[in-house]
Amino acid sequence: MFLRKAKFYKEALILLGILTYAYLVNWQSGNIGVIPIDSFGFLDTGYSIIKGHLPVRDFWIFTGLIVDYMEAAFLYLLGNNWNSHLAHSSFMNILGTLGLYLFLKEYQLKNFHIVFYSLSFATLCYPLSGTPFAYIHAYIFSLLAVFSLLVAIKKKSKVLWFLLPFICVFAFLSMQTPTAYILIILFVLIIVNFFNEKSTENLKFFIFGSVTSLILFLFFLFVTKTPVINFIYQYILFPLTIGEGRITSKDIAYIGLIDQLNFKRLFGEFKFIHLFLIPLIFFTIKNFKKNSKNLNFLNSTIIFSVFAFIFNQLITANQIYIFSLIPILGAILHINLINNKMNLRLFYVIIFFVLFATVKFHLRFNVDRKFHDLEGVDKSQAIYANKINKNFNHLKWISKFEDPQNELKVIEKAIKIIENDNRKKILITHYQFMSTILDKPLNLLNRWYLWDNNTHPTENHKYFEVYKSLINMNIRNNKIKVIYLLGQENEIKFENVKNYFTDTCFESNTIIPKRFSEHKLINCEK
Repeated sequence: MFLRKAKFYKEALILLGILTYAYLVNWQSGNIGVIPIDSFGFLDTGYSIIKGHLPVRDFWIFTGLIVDYMEAAFLYLLGNNWNSHLAHSSFMNILGTLGLYLFLKEYQLKNFHIVFYSLSFATLCYPLSGTPFAYIHAYIFSLLAVFSLLVAIKKKSKVLWFLLPFICVFAFLSMQTPTAYILIILFVLIIVNFFNEKSTENLKFFIFGSVTSLILFLFFLFVTKTPVINFIYQYILFPLTIGEGRITSKDIAYIGLIDQLNFKRLFGEFKFIHLFLIPLIFFTIKNFKKNSKNLNFLNSTIIFSVFAFIFNQLITANQIYIFSLIPILGAILHINLINNKMNLRLFYVIIFFVLFATVKFHLRFNVDRKFHDLEGVDKSQAIYANKINKNFNHLKWISKFEDPQNELKVIEKAIKIIENDNRKKILITHYQFMSTILDKPLNLLNRWYLWDNNTHPTENHKYFEVYKSLINMNIRNNKIKVIYLLGQENEIKFENVKNYFTDTCFESNTIIPKRFSEHKLINCEK
């Protein structure tokens, strides 16, 4: 009894150490540098939710719904500040790490190896961004769905079969892709498992979970008075046009799949993933000959999931965020070596390459901040952002755009003017933290403002009138008197904005040339 308790406490302490590391390594990374459109993307949307200004219903989003509401929860519980923002992403890093740890515990790996792969994952998962990022939320929830399905089948767990749809819903409401690709894979695997088991027992719990999660989501829309049609337009139909444009390389897309299908992109940037993926494919083919059903199912699920994640990376313009697949693939390959009773020296080869990749990408992405385009930027020039507001405690401000002194000077001036303006107003900016630090609603129109049909419909888009209607409703309902524009040099032009409004004229005033401007709404008859 004593030995069992001692073992339990030892494992609990080890797990606590791993999760603490997962939190701190993301915290450290998230405090180094910014790229405004990504670093602050969910601060003001989370704050807006607290104040009753809701995404989909009141302002346009095309992804990240669950991320917005999670952000609101962290801001509400921990305060409207940068620390709460990082606590959100650090929590997600913990969640992903815990999921992998528990998943690997179900297989024949030694505790030391499980700890090693978990720490590697924690290093390479969320810290690449550091701050809440919809793709990484979806990636983590998708991985948890894959892990849950595999363990549910292995242990015949009815609880996991029931919870699986909920995890999938969280993944999809974080980001439609890569979730949609993973959902297709999981659906096929569930069908395959059904025919293998020839039992409806597990399927019943899965269907029950699916129906329950759908009802709860519809109930959520009802409670928040969010029209279903708004959700369909913003979260389903409009993103489909983005995906279609990228896959078919249409002119409306700023990136096309055909442009990504080259050796450098396919193999050069994912070489460490392929380093583990190729031998895993070899083992899977070998195991098929041995008729190792359980191992084959594990391998096939992981392989197809990895292909789905790579495909998603190819049709997005984002930095690579899937390097944490390396320790997962290393662990799965490790499991295959054990099952095939291979030479122990090969274990050390796997561990060496996982360790090498972890250190390499940690230095390049987490320390040098490549994910935020700060690779090569002199980070010794960074300024603590509490210079503009105490709520930015710990953040070292530097971006790729300009000297941080100049950038913060512009932001400070904008803050003073907006703070002293008592009119009902809208701020259009990628510095999406103004509402949060000023603690006053600035009536968001969008989360992001890119005028190329990638964040919202523009005039040449078939859903432009839908978007325009939502914007004008926002203006009327909130009795807006003035619109402010704040950005990098010529980043946000009023010529692009004014076309959204019906029967509205403006009196414009440039405050900081090419950076900050004021546009007073006036009666067109005047």
